[in-house]
Amino acid sequence: MRIYDELTASPETLGAFLKSLPVLDAPWDTAFQKTFCGECKTESCDNCPNEKYRNNPEWWLKLKAEGAANENGGL
Repeated sequence: MRIYDELTASPETLGAFLKSLPVLDAPWDTAFQKTFCGECKTESCDNCPNEKYRNNPEWWLKLKAEGAANENGGL
C-alpha cells in the first residue's frame, strides 16, 4: 500500500495528517472564519462556541467543494 492510499483511507486519517502539519494559515482556517466568525458576537476566541470546528481539517474535508463541476453531479 502506498502512503497516499493510507492517508486518503478516510477523512479522519487525512484530517489527522493535515492537522499535524505546521501551517500558519490553512484552507480550513479560512473556511472556519468565513463560516463562523463573521456573525459571531463572542468577545474572545478563547470562548468560541464552535471550538470543535476550529483548527479542524476533518470538518473542512467534509464540506462541498466550491465550484464543483456540474457535469460530475457536484462531486
